[in-house]
Amino acid sequence: MAWSVKLLCKRCYADLAPRLQTHRLEDTPIYSFYVYDEVEFLLKSKYHLVGSRLLPLLALRVCGLLKPFLSKPLYALPIDDHIKRGYAHTAIIARALCTKSPCKPVYHKLRATKDVAYAGQSLAFREQNPKGFVFTGDPSLPYFVVDDILTTGTTLRQALKTLKATGAQVAFGVVLAKV
Repeated sequence: MAWSVKLLCKRCYADLAPRLQTHRLEDTPIYSFYVYDEVEFLLKSKYHLVGSRLLPLLALRVCGLLKPFLSKPLYALPIDDHIKRGYAHTAIIARALCTKSPCKPVYHKLRATKDVAYAGQSLAFREQNPKGFVFTGDPSLPYFVVDDILTTGTTLRQALKTLKATGAQVAFGVVLAKV
């Protein structure tokens, strides 16, 4: 048995096999890369400080598959990048996705006005308790939205509706995993 001082050993990192999948929400393509069950323990690191180091590894691993979509300058718009546990997990993912591309992350521009946690909740709960997104960015800039997990699509759908209502240009959305 080998051990490593890194968060993921070379073999474990190589075993992360992202596959590009395309979904549509609000007429917007949403790209996902991992099956949730295969990386669940890594995604749940967002609830701990170590997530600030693990989530970028997952995001960097998908950059090769995302490269054709990031060839022109876009702005990565993390969904609800409130700082919790010392960092904002969607901001960390957005920053990693923009590495080695002409894209730039923009922070604190798409925020929820209601502190509603959807983790473990039903679709009915999610629909009855909207997050109340507010967009304070420049609607003339080209964006792609970033989140960690696509479960029912409720969060992304609400975010996309908010952005469209302001006239913002959204090229696509990116999530690390789809349930």
